[in-house]
Amino acid sequence: MELFRFEKLRPYQSQIINDIRTAISSGRSIIVSAPTGVGKTDAALSAALSVALESNRDIFFLTPKISQHKIAIDVLRGINQKFGLDVKFSDIVGKRNLCTNPDTNGIESESFYKECEKLVKNGKCPYYSAFKNLSGELPEEIIEASNRGHNALFDRCFKYGICAYEANAQIAKYSKVVIADYAHVLNPSIYNSFIRKIAHKLEGSIVIWDEAHNIIDLASRYSSTAISTSAIQNAEKELSKIGSNVDLGYLRFAIEKLAKSKLANIDEAFVEKEDMPLEIRENTGEIEKVLMEKGLEYIEKTKAKHTSLMHIAKFLELWGYSGESFVRIISKSGKRIVLSMVSLYPENIVKVFNEAHANIFMSATLNPLSMYKELFNLTDADAKQYGAPFPKSNKAIFIDGSITTKYESRSILEYKKIAQRISEIKASIPGNIAVFFPSFDVLNSTMRYLSNASVFVQRRSMGSIETERVLEDFRKSSDSMLLGVMGGSLSEGIDYPGNLLKGIVIVGVPLSKPSLETRARINYYDKRFNGKGLEYAYIAPAVVKGIQAAGRAIRSETDKAVIVFMDKRYKWRAYYNTIQGADVYSGDDYISKIREFWSRAQISVMPK
Repeated sequence: MELFRFEKLRPYQSQIINDIRTAISSGRSIIVSAPTGVGKTDAALSAALSVALESNRDIFFLTPKISQHKIAIDVLRGINQKFGLDVKFSDIVGKRNLCTNPDTNGIESESFYKECEKLVKNGKCPYYSAFKNLSGELPEEIIEASNRGHNALFDRCFKYGICAYEANAQIAKYSKVVIADYAHVLNPSIYNSFIRKIAHKLEGSIVIWDEAHNIIDLASRYSSTAISTSAIQNAEKELSKIGSNVDLGYLRFAIEKLAKSKLANIDEAFVEKEDMPLEIRENTGEIEKVLMEKGLEYIEKTKAKHTSLMHIAKFLELWGYSGESFVRIISKSGKRIVLSMVSLYPENIVKVFNEAHANIFMSATLNPLSMYKELFNLTDADAKQYGAPFPKSNKAIFIDGSITTKYESRSILEYKKIAQRISEIKASIPGNIAVFFPSFDVLNSTMRYLSNASVFVQRRSMGSIETERVLEDFRKSSDSMLLGVMGGSLSEGIDYPGNLLKGIVIVGVPLSKPSLETRARINYYDKRFNGKGLEYAYIAPAVVKGIQAAGRAIRSETDKAVIVFMDKRYKWRAYYNTIQGADVYSGDDYISKIREFWSRAQISVMPK
């Protein structure tokens, strides 16, 4: 019996389910590349859960962003309801996102985890103590709330005055399906504690990687870090505020000396691990310990939400990493000096993939399949490409070759031109549109010239709750613009149901900035993947982000939408060949063609 929550399968779903089932049953991994709207999550969970229940295996459903957990929750709830099952599942997010203690939940990054650890160890967190006093028996109301996701669980735990993170971990211990972020498995500093906490293991499990095109980039970031002279100066101020006589002048002096020798006539340069003074390298452990202790003292005395002391300690810990896939770079901007530790390729993913009984990698943009088999080091994995499920006539694709966001071409005039074009496109479309930019800098520079009053905007460092609020408000609108960035939480893994988006504008190509890091990654990939560095490390990741964002509009067989790729580079062969699913028009008069599309679709364009 296939555990599929709907009565009718979409085109290709039956084939996807069968292919995944065959691969899992044989203990093989499978790479699934299928266009947005096929229903990959339903197909993958249906196949995986059917096999897992037959063979007594656990399932990990992993996503790059918290906002992408919801669809997996909806699928599992639908399966339980349709088949009268009670498949247990848990929606796992980081401890900081589930901290019910108002005195600590606003503390940032590493500082939060150390403060939480100290409070728990000393018996000073009332929420953790209240959870322990439950003796393992969670109120039924909390268990029920967990079926609606981590935000609902948080609300109920806050009401009861108990630690939501501990409650969630307890629920996870008895779950058949664990929904979590990539970081829980791919971040070396989190993985072991996460596995112990939930009492599960990857070995023998089925692991579903949603939006799998993100794996390499995110896993590399988890092992990368940087510090700056300004961060050291902030740390020195923190030490002064708590009356500490710890001196960080030696570290600041070492970095400034290194910059002087390496950056005489340039802005960035490679450095070696041994360029850090010997006295620092030999005493790293003791320095880390002192900085961590002083960081905690600073937070407790000042009630600060962030401490540079702990960030520096974490940097020193990672500085000792070695291997061909790591580079160290020193750079300067004005008087600010930055020392970076960069992972070019995440070697640890190979071990993680091999632990699982089978991996299911799925995305709308795993092309070419041969590239991802190489990137994941899974040359024996099955690799399947599936067609688009909806009629080509439902979508019209245009390329605006008069625009470019190349760095050297950015100017006020160009931003005004982009804004004017966006306004013209919006005036030609009867409903909501989304506009996705290559960066927040381009978004913000363009937004100031947009005249449309009804605009919903993605901001830097938006949390999951704030993102949900923006989406909730936008979904109530029928004639607005949503502005976001490619690769962000609004442009990937998010559903816009009910033909909410009548148009999507992709502004520019989100290529990495030319830098030593970019060059080093291309060179490393050249060596590892037989001369394919430029394609694998530079062009493909950028195009993937654009195609992902463009796929947000068509979600069902009745949806109709216009897609505009606004950059002349999309006419180049390397980019043009990735635009699939409809005929592409690249003439200068495309605005009139947009109106013609909606006229043929028998939708009246309201006067603007």
